[in-house]
Amino acid sequence: MTAHRDIVIEKYGPASTLQLRTIAPRAPGPDEVAIDVAYSGVNFADVQMRIGMYPDAPKKPFVPGYEVSGTISAVGSNVKDLEVGDPVVAGTYFGGYASSVTIPAHQAFKLPKAYDLAAGAALPVAYFTAQLAVFEMARVRKGDRVLIECATGGVGVLAMQMAKHVGAEVTGLTTSPAKKSFIEQHGAAAYTLDEFKADSSLRGYDFILNSSGGGNIQWQRKRLGMTGRMVCIGVSSGVKDGKRSFLRIAKTLIQMPRISILKLFNDNTGIYALNALHVLRDPTWISKLTASMTTVEAMGLAPHIGRVFPAAEVGAAHDFLSTKQATGKVLLAWNESAN
Repeated sequence: MTAHRDIVIEKYGPASTLQLRTIAPRAPGPDEVAIDVAYSGVNFADVQMRIGMYPDAPKKPFVPGYEVSGTISAVGSNVKDLEVGDPVVAGTYFGGYASSVTIPAHQAFKLPKAYDLAAGAALPVAYFTAQLAVFEMARVRKGDRVLIECATGGVGVLAMQMAKHVGAEVTGLTTSPAKKSFIEQHGAAAYTLDEFKADSSLRGYDFILNSSGGGNIQWQRKRLGMTGRMVCIGVSSGVKDGKRSFLRIAKTLIQMPRISILKLFNDNTGIYALNALHVLRDPTWISKLTASMTTVEAMGLAPHIGRVFPAAEVGAAHDFLSTKQATGKVLLAWNESAN
């Protein structure tokens, strides 16, 4: 019998604190499925959990991870639409850093035919977040001018592709000049954050996707056109190089604007804040978003896999992501031959 493992956060600290441990897989209940995991997605939220800067995280010790791909190994008695052996993608609401997961069946869906398991693991968090921001909140449509601040990350890549698919004009930002060509390869205009901020003529956007939070919200909001919408999906500026700094997070939170509704009457713009985890706790939205996965292939969405690390090298994966070396998605592979 194959020995299964997971990765636990027992204390907050640097990436080196993440450790593998052996686990006994749990048999599924009547409405659950068990999955032999091939890949686990690594997200910036996981870095924030590890350093104790993620309010929604469970109490320690806990296993991080929001998304996996793999093969169904067992199904509960009430599960009808999934079978043992089916390749699947799943959202995990923590617990995804494991070689075996047992979850409610409605959190898993069959791997789209156009994708392999690596691409599948790169889909759930990025797709659901981008879908909610681009189409549910911002309602992007043909002819819109779209600005994606996090254009080289997993969410940003899919957001660019979604906006392009419906005929929007897309601009992407990066903090690294070396990554501008990556954005251009996706058919978007590319600027560094500093270049864009310095050029006040770059304005009139119908939608801005902001991931850094802090003071960047205020000046970016001024680049919206009439009836423009901004969706904020994080506060990444509060963390640097995967290290906890109460001073940095405090500065970021202090710089977050307190926006007056009365002033918005004059601006004729809107601002949203999105916590996809909270949305995905709602059964109606789980069903709606899972059903929308059928459009992934039709839109030609192609997650970009920046790098795959063996699960045993999870610390290196966190460092790679938090020091902004990555483009697209970072994954953990539980089968070392898959790297």
